[in-house]
Amino acid sequence: MTHRLTGVSPDALDLSVEILGHKLPFPFFVAPMGAHRMVHEEGEVATARGAGMAGTLYCSSGASNMTLEQIAEATAGPKWFQLYFNQDVNVTKSLLRRAKNAGYSAIVLTADALGPGMPDQFRAMGAPFRSDMSFGNHDPARGGTGDFMAQKADLTPDDIKMIKDETGLPVIVKGILRAKDVDPIIAAGADAIQVSNHGGRQIDGVPGAISALPLVAKAVDGRVPVIMDSGIRRGIDVIRALSMGATCVAVGRPVMYGLGVGGAPGVKSVLETLATELRSDMLLTGARSVADLDPSYIAMTGPSAEMQEG
Repeated sequence: MTHRLTGVSPDALDLSVEILGHKLPFPFFVAPMGAHRMVHEEGEVATARGAGMAGTLYCSSGASNMTLEQIAEATAGPKWFQLYFNQDVNVTKSLLRRAKNAGYSAIVLTADALGPGMPDQFRAMGAPFRSDMSFGNHDPARGGTGDFMAQKADLTPDDIKMIKDETGLPVIVKGILRAKDVDPIIAAGADAIQVSNHGGRQIDGVPGAISALPLVAKAVDGRVPVIMDSGIRRGIDVIRALSMGATCVAVGRPVMYGLGVGGAPGVKSVLETLATELRSDMLLTGARSVADLDPSYIAMTGPSAEMQEG
C-alpha cells in the first residue's frame, strides 16, 4: 500500500538499521547456511569476505565446511555464530567458547532443525555430499571435537540460559513460527526472535515465514528485535517483511547463488544489488526510512488482517 506526496527524495532515504549493538547499512544480512564448498572451493571464507565487502553482518552456520575461526578472520564486518546444540554438552560448550574467542558477537540457537534434514530433491540427486568435505567445526584435524550429526533434540528454554551463562553474549532463537512460543523464550533471556521455517527444508506443510511473521511480531510487542528469513529474493520482499513487523531480514539462497557464480565478489554483488532494489522500492513506496515501515504499507487478508492500519 504505497503512500503518495510524502516528499521523499532519493538522497533522503535511510536504509540503515540497528540490531544488537550493530548499525547495518541496510536491513538485511547473510543467513546461516551450511556446506558452502558444495558451490565454491573457498566455501564460507569467500561468503564471509563478500558480506564484509558489502559492509553487512555475516551469520556463520554451525554446519560450515570451513572452521568458525577461518570464517571469522575472513570478514571485517560483524558476525554471529549459529549453534546446533550437541548431545554432548562439552562439545556445545567448546563451540561456544571458540565462537566468543573468535569475535562472534551473538549466538543464534537453532530451534528449527533437530538433526540434518534430507529434502526430497536432495535425496533424488543421491544426497551428493562431497567425500572431501567435512563439517569444519567438528573436524579433529582442524581442532574440532564431537559429531555434528549428534544434535540435541530435547531443547528447552533452559538451553538459552546455558548459552548466556557460558558466553555472556546475546542469544537469538531461530525458527519461531507460533506466537505462543514467544513469551517463554523471551522470559528465558532471548535477546531476539528469528522467524524462520529453515528455508522450507525441514518439515513439509509449515507456513511460509512471511505468513507467520505478523502474529509472532505482535506477540513480541517490541520487547526484542524480530528477524525473518526464508523467501527473501527482491527489495520489495524486504519492505513486506519490515512492514509486517521484522526489524531486519536474513538472506539465504540468493547469496549462495552469488557465491557459486562469482565467489566473494559475487556475494558482494548480490547484496549490493538487493540494496539498490530496496532503495528504488522504498522511493516508490513513499517511505523515508526503514523505521517508517509499518502495517499500513501492507494490504492484508486472513488472520493477520487485524494488524492493518490506516
